[in-house]
Amino acid sequence: MITRIAAVLVLVSLSAAADDSEALLDRIEAYLDSITSLESRFVQTNQDLTHLSGSFQLKRPHFLRFAYDDPPTLIVARGERLLFRDGETGEITQGSVDGTPAQFLLRPKIRFGDDVRVADVRRDGGFVAVTLEWADEPGTGSISLILAEDPLALEQWLVRDAQGVVTRITLVNSRFDVELDNSLFELDGGP
Repeated sequence: MITRIAAVLVLVSLSAAADDSEALLDRIEAYLDSITSLESRFVQTNQDLTHLSGSFQLKRPHFLRFAYDDPPTLIVARGERLLFRDGETGEITQGSVDGTPAQFLLRPKIRFGDDVRVADVRRDGGFVAVTLEWADEPGTGSISLILAEDPLALEQWLVRDAQGVVTRITLVNSRFDVELDNSLFELDGGP
């Protein structure tokens, strides 16, 4: 009898935890979807523990910009295109936003599910981490969004590529819902 009661209590606890996670994911989804623009300094920590810094701008749903301080490198997303200007050579390369972390952040409507699978949700010390993977391309990498929980605030994200290499972006002094001109997301203006 005691074993059955313990089993029922465990199932009730797991069910409550699942309901709590669903409510938390709904809050995070609504929060991320409400971000119209964001401007911040950032610190990038690479797998080898080297650091890069610069400025970051996001104007949803079409524009994203990373301007690195040294070397002055620029990455710009405009709709479906991702443009990269190497600060040392001046070379410009272009690719698709598809399959990059920018693809998720630039969506007109941010939703978990369908093509984006929630792989993990963790809470720790007032922060919550949500790890996302592309449902149709598992193994191509993931992005873990780290948010302060109360109130919700995007603080950083970790990108894990297909080879398991992790890059961490930490936002510093973020300002939300700021006016950002579309010309900021051009390569010709320089970083």
